[in-house]
Amino acid sequence: MEALCPDFKGDLVALKKVLSSGLQVFAQNLETVKRLTQPVRDPRAGYEQTLFVLEESKKLFPKVITKTSLMLGLGETHEEVITSIKDIRDSGVDVLTLGQYMRPTKNHLPVKKWKNPRNLKN
Repeated sequence: MEALCPDFKGDLVALKKVLSSGLQVFAQNLETVKRLTQPVRDPRAGYEQTLFVLEESKKLFPKVITKTSLMLGLGETHEEVITSIKDIRDSGVDVLTLGQYMRPTKNHLPVKKWKNPRNLKN
């Protein structure tokens, strides 16, 4: 079973409750690179806070698979993506998914760049 969870505002008691529920995969999405966190994510979420929660999850329950995702196409640079991938790796995350951001409505942020999957290999 996989659970996609909030970052619980860094509350480790809440995190432990979820992790001890018997789930196999704990997912908490970083969503974007550090520079774009505030315009992209809910103001209550933070880049460092998400990485902290993912790292603590792995420390508390090492057998639970940790997973996060990054959306691409919001104006991030290649270097920023690489930095985020390194931050994710350094936090002990097991699985990273990368996906193209697709604007759900006109009220959401526009797509800045369409990422060709062939270019993601480099």
